[in-house]
Amino acid sequence: MQAGKSRTPTKQDCPDASRRALLKATGAGLLLMLADTLAEGKRKSARKGKRAAKRDSARVRVSSGPISGESLFRDVISYYNIGEHRAGTEADLQTSDWIARELRTAGVPSTFQRFTFPQFFPSEVGLVAGGNPVRAFPLWRPKATGPIPINSQLVAFDPQNNARAVEGRIALVRFRSDVLSALSREQIELVTAAAKARAAAIVAMTESQTGEIVALNVTPAVERWPVPVVLVGARDDHLLDAAVKKKMPVSLLLNGKDEPRAEARNVIGRISRGEKLIVVSTPQSGWFRCAAERGPGVALFLGLARWAAKLQSGPGYLFVSTSGHELGGLGIQAFLNEFALRREQVLCWLHLGAGIAAFAWEETASGPRRLREADSRRSLMASPELLPQLSESFAGQPGLTPTAGRSVGELEFIFKAGYRAFGIAAAHRFHHTPADSPEMTGPELLEPVATALVKVLGSMQ
Repeated sequence: MQAGKSRTPTKQDCPDASRRALLKATGAGLLLMLADTLAEGKRKSARKGKRAAKRDSARVRVSSGPISGESLFRDVISYYNIGEHRAGTEADLQTSDWIARELRTAGVPSTFQRFTFPQFFPSEVGLVAGGNPVRAFPLWRPKATGPIPINSQLVAFDPQNNARAVEGRIALVRFRSDVLSALSREQIELVTAAAKARAAAIVAMTESQTGEIVALNVTPAVERWPVPVVLVGARDDHLLDAAVKKKMPVSLLLNGKDEPRAEARNVIGRISRGEKLIVVSTPQSGWFRCAAERGPGVALFLGLARWAAKLQSGPGYLFVSTSGHELGGLGIQAFLNEFALRREQVLCWLHLGAGIAAFAWEETASGPRRLREADSRRSLMASPELLPQLSESFAGQPGLTPTAGRSVGELEFIFKAGYRAFGIAAAHRFHHTPADSPEMTGPELLEPVATALVKVLGSMQ
């Protein structure tokens, strides 16, 4: 899977644009078609360039807070359009350039922190079962087949009963979970057992509500698999099940390049003002285009930088955008190791994690239906002393009742370093899937979060 290249829309491309105009500015025809089915209303004057947009008969509320939902959604689309955001890829480097450029445009001086790590860059990934193509994606860290595919029989692997049956064949295993995010110990053990049984390659079915391929985060401690391993989505289960039962021929190709010292770049922006400091961080990398997974965090990060740059007084700000999230948080660890900020200097650390503003869904008789409100499974995690002001600022927002004593993702590194901090994170319906597009979030979800964040940070001035 190659990272796509497309031009990032500028403010001149879509001034004060509605959802439909924003999507049109990107040239995203499919997204525009989806938006048109959701939008109602009539155009206002072309001179003003504004439209009244409706989503499922509900008016989109934008541009009423200190950071407009439309400007945030514009940044989500820009981020999405850069391509697939895996750490160290060309798209990831372009993302660093774009974020640094946006910070500088806002008046926030920025620089890069470079770090290296072993990375695999796939060039060809293909799986064919009984003549039918099946979408597949590598499980990190991949072992390549090389340019010649593995052709063999597909066998369902059961470590308790038929371990010998997979020798020299392609093993089919199942990763069973409602929410898949990071590779678990049980999944590692299952793949390892199939490899020890001398399977020629492994196909792992990621079972989820969407049926999509779900990519899995790994830590640097996970070594390269001894055999090629690819992930497939549950929607192709019928093809693989038929291949197993009818003993159809299966072909697996996983080609690419191993780079022992791939480079990625964190972006660091600094507003020097006063002795105290507020830190704002967000991951910028992920497996696919990550519109609702990473997009809201990146957009809020940039929105807050523009807002903070206009303040005339108060503490300084440090903005840190990190790569390597999907590989055990390599970027945030590199930052903490090289730039150990004094805890007494940091007033507060805000971490903008995954799925901050994604739509909720429900199952209906006719299939899944997207709701108007935010997914309530998001979590607002904080140091105990921040709970009162967070409770007031985020009151009424689904899932954003603050709690202390827990953390997920990169916020865990920040808490362990001893900083006074809070952060938001979630795994939304299309988390870690190729289907995570801008239509999974929207201005009306982004703006209330931005307003609450400005209220919290503004109280620390």
